[in-house]
Amino acid sequence: MAKNVTGADIFGGMFQNIPAYESEKKTDIPEKNVGSDKGKTSDVVMVKRNCLHSFHTFYGHPFRVTEDFAMEELAASIRDYGIMEPILVRLEKGKKGEYEIISGHRRNHAAGLAGLTEVPVHIEDLSDREAAEIMVDSNNKREFVRASEKAWAYRTKAEAARQQGKRTDLQTDTEADLEDELQGGMKSVGDKNGDSVRTVRRYIRLTYLLNELLDLVDEEKMSLGTGYIISFFNSSEQKCILDYYHSYHFLPDVSQAKKLMECHKAESLDAAAVERILTKMEAQKPIKKSITIKQERLRKYFPQEATPEYMENIIVELLEKWAGEGRDNRKADADKKEEQLEEPLNITD
Repeated sequence: MAKNVTGADIFGGMFQNIPAYESEKKTDIPEKNVGSDKGKTSDVVMVKRNCLHSFHTFYGHPFRVTEDFAMEELAASIRDYGIMEPILVRLEKGKKGEYEIISGHRRNHAAGLAGLTEVPVHIEDLSDREAAEIMVDSNNKREFVRASEKAWAYRTKAEAARQQGKRTDLQTDTEADLEDELQGGMKSVGDKNGDSVRTVRRYIRLTYLLNELLDLVDEEKMSLGTGYIISFFNSSEQKCILDYYHSYHFLPDVSQAKKLMECHKAESLDAAAVERILTKMEAQKPIKKSITIKQERLRKYFPQEATPEYMENIIVELLEKWAGEGRDNRKADADKKEEQLEEPLNITD
């Protein structure tokens, strides 16, 4: 159940200490521009966290909430200062007193880590389409967005824009481009996010990968291009590729994926074909000399505002120091061995 709060409540820190409210939330909801100029939103009210649920319209909430260094910092900030920006929610369909989070999943999770049982929210009257668009747009502003998150976000938003449920992801580029120009959907998603219809469709195709293969795209072990091609394979064919990876720790690149696609079209893509193609091409493949470290993996060691250039400089500086210490240690060991060789040998009968 929701209760009205003041500005002092929002910025006061520990919301669970707020006195009990005196009356129910007013039914006359004023007009406000929170995410949509069509929706109606309440004043800021307090809601129990166990009454809030993740966005699940269409394909669910595509953005992961991870407990990383940034989440720890957010929880610490909420613990000290409270939630600075209320969470945007809408009423859960058919469930009285339950709410669906539109924007603010990370804030809600961090509030739980900070020990809060209630959080400030705006309750807005939104259609499925409006809710999906706000949810995707608010999360796409994050500095780091995984490929899987972007893929599911685009699929959710395209579905909301079309509202017809007609799939266009398996059509040729020309056919789908024409339909998007006529009906919106992928074209409107691309226009609002700075991507072409082709790029939007390629991201959406990734949602047809097995979850573990999609994870490999997120981990940058499989390229987006390879993932796009494999997404057209059925689940058993994809599993053959996944099983090969588990056995040999090797994944196809785009050229190898195209070879696999030929077998798929000929309906001959099975475990034997995967092993034959990938084993042969793996032996011919030159040794990769470049090294890639995921930015997400490095972020926990640097302040949030650190730039990639700053991070690179620090890493190089530490490597140089480490290499220098290694040279010093090797020289010390060599000097010690040389001293031992120069010591006279005491041989007794």
